[in-house]
Amino acid sequence: MKSTVPHEQLQTLVSYCSDQLRDLIQTIRHPGDSDEAKASLALFIAAAAALALVFFTDRADMTSATLVLCGFACFIAGLFLLTFHRGGTVAPDIAERLTPGCRIGLARITADLGVDGDAVILPEGENIIQFNTSGASKIPDGAIQTSLVVHEGSVGVAIPPLALLLWNHLRDKYGLTTPEGIEGSLSAFCEVLTVACELAETVTTAIEGDDLVLEITGYHLFGECMITQAESPKCCTMFPCAICGLIGVILADATRSAWSYDRIVLSPESRTITITLSRYEQWI
Repeated sequence: MKSTVPHEQLQTLVSYCSDQLRDLIQTIRHPGDSDEAKASLALFIAAAAALALVFFTDRADMTSATLVLCGFACFIAGLFLLTFHRGGTVAPDIAERLTPGCRIGLARITADLGVDGDAVILPEGENIIQFNTSGASKIPDGAIQTSLVVHEGSVGVAIPPLALLLWNHLRDKYGLTTPEGIEGSLSAFCEVLTVACELAETVTTAIEGDDLVLEITGYHLFGECMITQAESPKCCTMFPCAICGLIGVILADATRSAWSYDRIVLSPESRTITITLSRYEQWI
């Protein structure tokens, strides 16, 4: 009788189990400052000691039976602690200061080059790129070969979106697939932020005419946004961070069309980010 499990799904399951086992072993070997990992290690040692004592004494009595039960109980308790342990986290005030400098630097350089257009995320074959125009110029027709584009009627800068690495990681590690249409893209973005990444309390979306409006409430790394917009609010729309830029990448991949960042507004009281995007109609 042949197995009903597809070969690709079986390989995925084996790969996932191997990754989880490797993470568990790494956590046991390097507990660091994690109380859960240290407690799990102590429970595993206690379980091994109890079972070893039973093995070496070789006594078939109530004491040996009790030691066996205690050993298995310690092992199961340690396994549970280790399984639900999420590992050490980076302090928010440190994480908030890791990327704003790069984005501010990019904004300054492009502004000095005369490029002041907001980010447009568009599909380029199998890839996704970001294009910032200069003045009223348009995105060039056809493939974009260079980072600095000076073409007839088109002047600007083309770079990989800052969200590209996160998007690829979510697809490889968390199984994010290309959603269907705009509503599917919005739903996928909400799930990524609130469930997979756990970076926001709620995400609400709305379609207002030709615009898409997203509100990210209770964003855990809100200080990063404040630092960037303190330099200039234009930095956020010209070079959206990996989180704000992720929705543009998802939309471009799902709809195979270009999307422009029109506004990114902050509400410090509720740590809310409001993102407004529109379909870039000038792109051919």
